[in-house]
Order: sequence, then C-alpha cells, then structure tokens
Amino acid sequence: MWTEALHITENLDNMGSRKDIESLLTNFSESNRLLSAMKFAFHVRRLVYGFLLLGCVYIMLQIVRMQRGIFDDVDRASRLKQINMMLHSSPAQTWRKLSAGGQACRHPHLEVHSPEIMKFIKSAPPVHCWDTADWVRVNGSTAFITDEARARHGDIQCAFTDILRVNDHSTHDGVTTQTHTEYNLEESDFVRVHCKASKGETWSNIMPGIRHDQDVLDRTGWDKVPHDGLRLDVLMFGFDSLSRNMFIRHLPRTYHYLRETLQMIDLRGYNIVGDGTPQALIPILTGKTELELPETRKRMGDKASYVNIYPFVWKDFQENGYVTGYLEDCPHVGTFTYRLKGFDSPPTDHYARTYYIASTQEYSRFRKYCMGSIPRHKVVMNYVHDFFKVYREKPKFMFSFHTELSHDSHNLIGAVDLDMLEWLQTMNEEGHLNNTMLVIMSDHGPRFADIRNTQQGKQEERLPMFGLVFPPWFQRAYPDAMVNIRRNSQRLTTPFDINPTLKNVLHYEGSGKGSVKDRAISLFKQIPLERTCADAYIEPHWCACLDWQEINLQDRMVVKAAETFVDFINKLTESNRDICADLHLERIQWAARLVPNEGLMRFHKNADIDGFVADLSAHTVVTQEVYQLKVSTMPGGGLFEVSMKYDVTDGSFAVKISDVSRINRYGSAAHCVEHSQHHLRPYCFCKAPPPQPPKE
Repeated sequence: MWTEALHITENLDNMGSRKDIESLLTNFSESNRLLSAMKFAFHVRRLVYGFLLLGCVYIMLQIVRMQRGIFDDVDRASRLKQINMMLHSSPAQTWRKLSAGGQACRHPHLEVHSPEIMKFIKSAPPVHCWDTADWVRVNGSTAFITDEARARHGDIQCAFTDILRVNDHSTHDGVTTQTHTEYNLEESDFVRVHCKASKGETWSNIMPGIRHDQDVLDRTGWDKVPHDGLRLDVLMFGFDSLSRNMFIRHLPRTYHYLRETLQMIDLRGYNIVGDGTPQALIPILTGKTELELPETRKRMGDKASYVNIYPFVWKDFQENGYVTGYLEDCPHVGTFTYRLKGFDSPPTDHYARTYYIASTQEYSRFRKYCMGSIPRHKVVMNYVHDFFKVYREKPKFMFSFHTELSHDSHNLIGAVDLDMLEWLQTMNEEGHLNNTMLVIMSDHGPRFADIRNTQQGKQEERLPMFGLVFPPWFQRAYPDAMVNIRRNSQRLTTPFDINPTLKNVLHYEGSGKGSVKDRAISLFKQIPLERTCADAYIEPHWCACLDWQEINLQDRMVVKAAETFVDFINKLTESNRDICADLHLERIQWAARLVPNEGLMRFHKNADIDGFVADLSAHTVVTQEVYQLKVSTMPGGGLFEVSMKYDVTDGSFAVKISDVSRINRYGSAAHCVEHSQHHLRPYCFCKAPPPQPPKE
C-alpha cells in the first residue's frame, strides 16, 4: 500500500480533484483498496507540506531576529533623536502663555474614592502563615535557636550552611556549621538552616540577615563623609505599581502615620518619564535614560555590557564612606535582570538577590506569600531593619523594592498595611530615622487593562507615590530647603530630579531656584512654576499635566460654569442673606479648559519589548475636564479665579472652596462678617455701608 500511495501522490497534479478521483476509482474492482491508499497519500502529503511550512516560518523568524539585532543600534540612536525632536516641538510656550503667570503644569486633582476607580478596588486580608513560630530567628548578624522552640521540642541541633553567590542567576552552598545555640553570619548574609530536635522533629528554612563584614566596617564611617554633605542616612523603600492614590486607598494606616507622625511630604506632581520599572528607576539611580547609557540588553549578546557599567548613585555613596545595600524581592522580573544583563559582581555591599534566587525554590513548601512563619513582605522589612541595626553608627544607603504583592494585582498590597505601620513605628522608636532621609516611593501606578482603560486610571499610572521624610533636626537646620521641598510637592517633578537630590546628600549645593533649562533639578531647590513636560523630558503620552485650551468667553459651557460658580458663592453666604448681598455675574474675563493631553488618552500599550515606543491606538473616553475661569461679580466688583471639575457623563460642574481665590481686595466691603464669620470675608458684600468714624 505504501508503494501504491507514493505512485498516486506523484501523479496527483495530473489528475482531477479528490472528489473526481474517488468517483473514478469506484469503477475499478480494487477501488476500496486504492481509495484507502489514496487517503493515506493525502495525509502523507499534508504532513510533508506542514513540516515544510513550519521550517520556512522558523527560518523567517531567525532572519527577523538577525535583522533586529543588526538594526537595534540604529533604532536605539534614532529613537533617542526622535524623542528629542518630539520634546522640542512640544507647545511649552503656549502652556506658559495660557498659565498667565501661574503654574504651567497643572496635574489633575484625582479623587481617591472616585467611582470610576473604586469599582476595581477590593480589600485584602492580612497574610497568615504558620501558627507555630520559626525555630530560628535572625537578629542583625546573629541567627539563634529560640527559647520557645526549645521549650516545645527539647534540645535542638541546627546546621547552618552559607549560601554564596555565583552570579545573578545561581548560588552554591558554602561551609556548614553545626550548633545547639547560635550562628554568626560572616561569609554570607544568607543561610540554609536545617534543625533536628531530640524528639525527632525537624525544621528547615532559608534565612537572611546582615553579616558581620570587617572590610566594610573598616572602609566606612562619618569621618569619611564629605564636609559639604548633609550627613544623612538614606533609606529608599519602594513598591511596584502603586500610584499615590492607590497607596492612600490600600495603605491608609501607613499613609496616616507617615503624614501625621513622620511629617512626610508627598510629591503630588511626581510624573513618570517612561513605561515600566527600569524607565522609572534608572533615572533615579543614574540620572540618565536607558537609551543614553551603554547597551545592556540581554538579547544584544556580546555587544551588551553588564549593568555595573551604569553610573549608579550608590557608587558615589560607597566611595564616600557609606555602607550600601540593594534589595528586590522578585528575581524573575528584576529591574536589571529581566531584559537587561544584570550585574557581573555585587553592586552594593549587601545585595539580596542571592537570597531570593535560593529561597524562591522553597516557596512551594510554605503557605502562599510566606517564608516559614513570616510573610515574605516582612522578610523585606526585617532585612532593612537588620541593615540599620548592624550599621547603626555608620553612614548608610539602602535601596529596597517590594514587588511581589503589588506587581500583578493592585489589591493585594492592602495586606501589607498593618505590618508596614508596625515596621515604621519600630524604625522610628528605635531611633533609626533620627538621622535618615526616608523615601517611600513607587515606580508607576497600576498598569492593568481594566483600570488603564479609564481616564483616571491612565492619569494615576503616570502619578506614582513619592514621599520624603526628614528628621526634625534637619528641618530646623535647613529651613529654606524644607520650604522648597514643600513648594515642590505641588509642582511638576520627575525621577530625574531625585538623582541630584540624592547627590546633594553627599555634596549640598544650597536651596536656591532651579532652572527650567535643566532636565534634573534637586528637590532642595525651587522647581520653576513655568516648567513643562517638555522641559522635564517627559514625552507627551506620559505627561499627566492637563493641556490648556483657551475658550471663547461666550461659549455655552463657559457661561454655565461661571453661573454655577456664582451660585456656589451665594450658597456660602445664604444663611447670612440679611447682611450679605446676593451676588450676580458681571463679566467673564478669562477662561480655559484643562483636559488630558491627546497622547495620554491615545496610549494603548508598548509597541516594542523595551518600552521605548508607544502604541497610540487607544480611544479612551474623556469622563472629566477642568475649567479655569476669572470672573467678576456685582455688587462690590469681586474678582475671583476658580477651578471647576466638569463631569462629562452627567454634564455637571463641581467646585470646592479650596479651588477658589479672591484676587482683588475686599477691604471694608465685608465689615459685617469681619469679626463674627471671618471665613466669609472674600465672598460677602455687606448690604449696609461700613460705619463711618465719628467726626471730630
């Protein structure tokens, strides 16, 4: 049958269709046998063609990959040039003109509990691990068998095996030490622990701490810190994918403690400069974009360098007497190891990746999000705490970044709130924050499709959490710098600004005014009001600043907004109508609409795997606009500036008292409420004239 099938297959092209052939074959005495052979031949031919097609596809893919590698350098340079051209063509001068001496970049005021977002928000319960505590705990550089474990299990012997780094992707075991008491970390921060009790029970885990490193202790010290430095420790604690609003929603206790007790200043105009974690952290840590730095992408093979080549700011701290540390808790999506080539040698004195390479292989042994009896997010906090305990008397720089709970779901991070609060309280009560510039931050807001498809979701993605805490003595010693930081909290700031701020800790350059010509401005200096996204090197589709659109004063929506505002003022004084006049709109002097820029609304996703190019094919529905008006009222000639939200879905305007400014003097016109209701003075025109002084 195989021979006949081949013969038939060779002659298929000279025959008719399959249907015709089958019809013909039925007239022959051996038609059934031949038909079976025929069908078999068709299957053989289909398989052959299928394999040929797959081979062609594979070859084409290899050619594309080769071409991509050949042209990647050109694309990289041309993309940088394209960005520069785009920024220089941005309407910066138009923005400055329309701002009329005010702030050029006006970020949207996004309601924390906006219905557009709250439908995606769910609460998360705390992470619950084993009820029985770990047999071993780590305190700084010492791992010890607990008294509780001995009381429960009797005599315990533990084997502590050092875990040593091979590279960014593998580890090997070092020396094993047997003990019935404790083990001092000296060769590694990380140990594999296996314990056995006299009754036969066993317990094992992988545990991190901060080793006692005499070389680091000898190299560091406050006497080695530059004389023009601010003499501050630096602790940066980051979360993946949390906007400022998401931080407030999911970590309310933590946020309240940061604001009320630690007096955190959060940057409400902190705007991302690119997509994803590398584009957020690289400018902070190096002062440059990935495109401006040497090639480090894995897929570029031998043409790529390890990221050690970057001018990381922690190198500056290390060279100036500081102990340095760096921690990220998700090695499979590491900032510098997912797309990039990673580090060929440890980048800092204490580098936690080794622990996570080893420990992630053990996760399946424990409850979800746990490492033994400890939630994995607390492992991050404990490592930072140990770092500060071991080097209490030394200058320190620590960059830690928690990814696991917030990277894939913005809701899970709520489980951290109470633990984060307790960690901050402990750090504060033990005095670790007395000399520390604490930075609580995120790389960007949520990037998930459901939220990202909404107007506010896109805006929040571009406005991540970024807060700074300074010790009280620093606030007293550098009042001008603190005034600037508070002022800058309402202005356009970016990751580029954080790099010179960190460098100023080593070499303070004063608290003057920054230049709009500089892409990066230290937060200790005043950010100019006229700064725009183009000035700050933010491409239009990443810019959360609202676009200014000047509107005809006779526009129906402008008139409606002005009338709504006057009604709002009249309601403020309604209960005092016997003494305060009912105001009327006299004239609209100026009006502008502030809307999300077109690039932001059209952004859909990345068009390339590196996040350098944007796919602008989305058509996000505008649900909210902001109107700014300057109006005068009668009687009294009051002159007001007001910002009002316009809800596109229901056609309504909303105004808050905090968004209203009286910009001309009201003098004695408000005499009737001057003493009794001081807060109404800008809005009340007294019906009775002011009392005249007695004639002499």
